[in-house]
Amino acid sequence: MPSSSFRHCAVADPNHGISSKKRPAARIPNILTILFSQASQARTHLYNLYLITLDDTPTFVVPNTVFGVSSAFTSSMVKATDSAALVSLGFSWRLCFVVLQTVIFNWTNLLIFDLANQRQSGEEDAHNKPWRPIPSGRLTSIQMRHLLMAAIPVVLTYNHFVLSVGTESCLLAILTWLYNDLGGGDDNWLIRNLIIGCAFGVYNLGSLKVAATTSAAVSGAFAVSPMGYYWTAIISLVIFTTMHVQDLKDIKGDAARGRRSAPIVLGRRAAGWTIAVPVVLWSSVCPLFWRSPAWVAWVPAAVGMCVAWRCVRVSGEWTDRRTWQLWCAWTAVLYVLPPLSA
Repeated sequence: MPSSSFRHCAVADPNHGISSKKRPAARIPNILTILFSQASQARTHLYNLYLITLDDTPTFVVPNTVFGVSSAFTSSMVKATDSAALVSLGFSWRLCFVVLQTVIFNWTNLLIFDLANQRQSGEEDAHNKPWRPIPSGRLTSIQMRHLLMAAIPVVLTYNHFVLSVGTESCLLAILTWLYNDLGGGDDNWLIRNLIIGCAFGVYNLGSLKVAATTSAAVSGAFAVSPMGYYWTAIISLVIFTTMHVQDLKDIKGDAARGRRSAPIVLGRRAAGWTIAVPVVLWSSVCPLFWRSPAWVAWVPAAVGMCVAWRCVRVSGEWTDRRTWQLWCAWTAVLYVLPPLSA
């Protein structure tokens, strides 16, 4: 009896020698397989981030970076405690670092906006931008929300402690919340333009600060001058009065979402005129503000006239997208007026 009990216990106990001999040997994980798997996942995540910000990078990150860098190297836009640094850094390797840091500021804050916007605009993107992660099935709305929750503290921490523009990043997060979660971009196109105009002002001011302080290599070596604040405010007014040019290409998606954009409320033709007139006006006012020479002033005037003509004379989804891209080039031309006119 004792011996049979002993045999029973030996078989039942997984830690006993008799049972352990029957178990297969544990497989040693292949380190290369794990590394390749992790690299593939990282590549997928990076590609998703690329798709999320793809459509807005040329129209937000690039112009805002141009504004910040060109303004930082314009003496009337900044007050430099070390004027020699402003001259000597203009053609050095540090200029590349200045551009990189300014791009990081703009792209990281754009990422937060796009995550907040696209997580609840899947139906709209299915019409306008089907290649984005949610309509293409690469991410779900819940996964996009999780990415947003992870991105906000990382972006705010980096912008505050590394780039010293934590205030600007917080303001952009608030404006993003007003635009997306509170519906500021849906109910009234004037309110939408106002929020975007304020956001561009914060983007541009933050870009100027990042570019100026980074180029100085010493914190506090540069400060934004009153002229810098005036110019930033003027550009915000430019954006406020003309930003609905991007709605011309998104009429189908905006209608599907119920968004009351300018082309839907006013009609395509009337909305085109509300863009064309301010574009022509600002094409003259901005060069006058900087007292630009004639060879500089004609460039925004020519590009602006082209944008205005396209807004009132041609239409169509593809054509309106080209008009919007040309509008982005027009704003970039305005952004370089300070250094060209100095």
